[in-house]
Amino acid sequence: MYNVEYLCKIIDKFWKEADKCYENKCYLACMILYGAVLETLLLAMCFVYQDKVRKTSRYRKVKRRCIKNKIRKRGFMLEFTLSDLLKIGEELKWLPMKEKIEDIGLFEDWVQWVKETRNLIHPTRWLKPDKYFGNIHKLMKNVKKSSLKKFVNISEETVDGIRILLLGKIERDLRKKLNLQNKLVPDQ
Repeated sequence: MYNVEYLCKIIDKFWKEADKCYENKCYLACMILYGAVLETLLLAMCFVYQDKVRKTSRYRKVKRRCIKNKIRKRGFMLEFTLSDLLKIGEELKWLPMKEKIEDIGLFEDWVQWVKETRNLIHPTRWLKPDKYFGNIHKLMKNVKKSSLKKFVNISEETVDGIRILLLGKIERDLRKKLNLQNKLVPDQ
């Protein structure tokens, strides 16, 4: 039902667009695209691990919301917001949100940075404080291009780290599955 392969193409497209934006010093657009990559990565994980996702409290909450609002009768994963995806990632332990990263802070802080800078695509985010960082919109309005470049690097490193983390999970799970299958198949 869900097309993981197509999502992988979208991830690649967004990443290439982000690279083009970076090369052309369009740093705000670049950060927004890295947020889109993060969202697409997490949605792909939901497609890969559908059975586990359907057992999460966040999935059930989204499903109830969809049914109540008559949004759809099935395919509820297509209604996930980035916030929903992050909650699912945390609940299924794909993302170690409370883990401290060396001396630079909590994993959650970096993820929220990507989320909030991605949300700068919405005009209302420029008019009111966000829930996590406060006045990020003012920071973005008044910052020099050289600082914006550093902010983009934070977003890129965070999303790339998450990509590696999620791919590692898939690889470990595939190895477990292959090892189990090899044990079940008698030697010939």
